[in-house]
Amino acid sequence: MLQPRLAACALALVLACRSGGETDSLADEVGDSTGSESTGSDSSSTDSSSTDSSSTDSTDSESTSTSTDSESTTSESTTSDSTTGDEWLAACPSVAEPQVQVMLAVPEIDEASGMVHSRSQDLLWVHNDSGDSARLFALGPDGERRTTLVLEGVLALDWEDLAIGPGPSPGDWLYAGDIGDNGKIRPWITLVRVPEPIVLPQSADPFVISDPETIQLTYPDGPHDAETLFVDPITGDLFIVSKGAQTQLFRKPAPISSGQLEELPMPSFPSAFATGGDISALGDFIAVRGYGDAFGWLRAPDQSVGEAMQGAPCSLPLASEMQGETLAFHAAGTGYFTLSEGADQPLWWYAYE
Repeated sequence: MLQPRLAACALALVLACRSGGETDSLADEVGDSTGSESTGSDSSSTDSSSTDSSSTDSTDSESTSTSTDSESTTSESTTSDSTTGDEWLAACPSVAEPQVQVMLAVPEIDEASGMVHSRSQDLLWVHNDSGDSARLFALGPDGERRTTLVLEGVLALDWEDLAIGPGPSPGDWLYAGDIGDNGKIRPWITLVRVPEPIVLPQSADPFVISDPETIQLTYPDGPHDAETLFVDPITGDLFIVSKGAQTQLFRKPAPISSGQLEELPMPSFPSAFATGGDISALGDFIAVRGYGDAFGWLRAPDQSVGEAMQGAPCSLPLASEMQGETLAFHAAGTGYFTLSEGADQPLWWYAYE
């Protein structure tokens, strides 16, 4: 697979390796809580058979280590350089009442379905659900768009979640998950992977990445609908949580390439529909949310993700949202964000006490 070829940009947006150090707190400007009661329903658009072009992912620049039937402990060739300075979580966090960080006023973001907090910059990356083009929005702490990252040459059939983690070269990589399949008819699903760019304050115009890397995956037991995706910062493994009455967990060991996913033991997820999730920057806490509830799993230093998710989860609060499908941990390990589908929605902040 070709590495992404970055288009020239006259504005101050460049791709570079992540440097170490703590991120500034995006939650410094938290506002008052203004959530209103609302009941969400699953209104994702009906998916059709994927028409993504077949691709074969190159592993020349990735780790040459092999995986076994158990979860691997080998990461991609390089893991994230970012650090948070936080201690490993040993108990379920106490979470304060949700507060409105900002009322989002970016007209193009009207069906937020994937969101991650950068581990090296004070911003959030967000994408829309099905119906939008292949693009990511970078939002600053004030909720204003810092730039739009356009991924040229790929489809956005049913993008459902966004992940951040290690990739085939140093620094953090962004993983857009084209994994939605309401009709359970897709022969394969697709990930789009690009290195996270450094976004400078003055970079406001769209930035184009030509021919980003695409990774095609299949399930071992037939098609699934899914809306939850994350990448383990410790091992570099990719995880997908299916959406439905029976929640299943699938893994693609690092180095991540096209091929078949591996099914892991069923996670202990006490909800009907998994609509989004994330893993902390340290890899010590995993969260999966539904429309009205969310749960988190503590992970011991010697545990795999699959082992941790079989344990009893912590209950995590959620604000009342129109149709919530995102949850993103703050890189510093101080809390998490959520954002609902719909125009002009509040960005919610949940601080650990």
